[in-house]
Amino acid sequence: MDTLPFLVIAGAAVGGALAGAGGTYWPMARVINELRERLARSEQARNGAVDRSAQAREQIAQLNRAITELRRTHAAPTSPAVSPREQVEKSLADGDETLVLPRRAAAQAFADTQIMANSR
Repeated sequence: MDTLPFLVIAGAAVGGALAGAGGTYWPMARVINELRERLARSEQARNGAVDRSAQAREQIAQLNRAITELRRTHAAPTSPAVSPREQVEKSLADGDETLVLPRRAAAQAFADTQIMANSR
């Protein structure tokens, strides 16, 4: 039995396998590298989002503390409660006439666009 055809077939099979592996390795390596870069960018974006989320939570907590403090300062009674009517009566009794002014005629919202009959 001659072994030469067997060696040629085996060599061709091995060569074909190496050529096929080499031919698919290069495009697949590029795809894998692109996917790794996308994963790295995605992780970086996620970490940035987590940092911004923590910062936003801290700012919300600061705003809530500031709102609470403002409510506390505005809720403290500084003077006895005076009704608006009493304020007006007091200002009129003091002679301050700038607080309440008489109403004028109703304001005209749109310009008068009607043609006047006697405009000649």
